[in-house]
Amino acid sequence: MKPRTWLLALAVSTAGLCSTSFGQVTGTIKFDGKAPEPAQIDMSTTKECADQHPDGVFDESVIVNDGKFQNVVVSIKPADGQALKGDAPKEPVKLDQKGCQYIPHVAAMMAGQDLVVSNSDPFLHNVHSLALDNPAFNFGQPNVDKPGKKIEPMKVTERFKIKCDVHPWMACHVAVFEHPFFAVSKADGTFTIPAGLPDGKYAVVAWQETLGEKEGTVEVKGGKGTVDFTFTAAEVAAATSVNEQTVTLASAQVGGEAKKCTACEMSKAKAVVAAPAK
Repeated sequence: MKPRTWLLALAVSTAGLCSTSFGQVTGTIKFDGKAPEPAQIDMSTTKECADQHPDGVFDESVIVNDGKFQNVVVSIKPADGQALKGDAPKEPVKLDQKGCQYIPHVAAMMAGQDLVVSNSDPFLHNVHSLALDNPAFNFGQPNVDKPGKKIEPMKVTERFKIKCDVHPWMACHVAVFEHPFFAVSKADGTFTIPAGLPDGKYAVVAWQETLGEKEGTVEVKGGKGTVDFTFTAAEVAAATSVNEQTVTLASAQVGGEAKKCTACEMSKAKAVVAAPAK
């Protein structure tokens, strides 16, 4: 075989091997209907926070951009008894505190992957994990800490919230998986689950902090797979109603502002969220 012909054959063979053995799943998270107006967060009680947001800052629990849903965690769901293989990413997941907000608001990571929490603000924040199945952590970062604090790696699949006890509106959500096949939707709603899945059919789960889970299926074929999800305005309205009823019930059972703080933890600190600015 001539060298040129041999190289061409090798390229075709290699491309075919990669495409049939390892797949990359992509898609878009869509939003049907009118997106709710995000509530403005009231930071007026903490001047150093408010001063960083002259135009205001808004709740991030539902972020929709031109019909595309941001911050939705999409993951492959292993079948019963199935083990999805893959190494934990070497790069740590980085969580920053800037302008009295957690950045990013939603993060996903693999068990065994490092998590590093930084503080870009020149004042105290408290990083309080509400994990149940993974190592919990609760520590203060009193000043700027760019290198950040390295957290003990998570061990098992779990979704949990991280809050700041100093600034009650501050919250982010972390999803931990036992495999590397997950992603978080970007501002344009798109997501890309890393390559590495053998060809075949898989269950896929899309999770959103306010609306919970939706499940779909994807077929990885020829090295690629595509799946889209759609959440609706009606689902947001229903979830909001449930949250408001939870706050009312919890407050009525105890009858006081003290219990309202606990209720607000259950519904994204509504007590510190004001109506949208006009």
